[in-house]
Amino acid sequence: MKRIILAAAILACATTPFAQGTEVAKPQCDPKPEYPGRLVMQSDSRAKVFNNEVKRYAECMKKFVSDRQAATRENSDAANAAIEEYNGVMKKINAAVDEAKQQ
Repeated sequence: MKRIILAAAILACATTPFAQGTEVAKPQCDPKPEYPGRLVMQSDSRAKVFNNEVKRYAECMKKFVSDRQAATRENSDAANAAIEEYNGVMKKINAAVDEAKQQ
């Protein structure tokens, strides 16, 4: 009896579409800074502009990474909650099967 219930549960999970085909976002941190060269960097004003471009780009990339990590944590928490729910349901089913066998 346990095998039938387990097979039914596995079949139900196997037909559930887990991958939704969502596309992962890419960072939109443009324009990417490019080193203008040693001679151009000798100008203080150009060096400041370049350093500001690098700083903006770094902040944008750090924010992107932070956002993606937060989304990953949320997905992981949702997956763990689903696992706990599944385990709880299966525990109840197995207990009911065991109880039915004893009667």
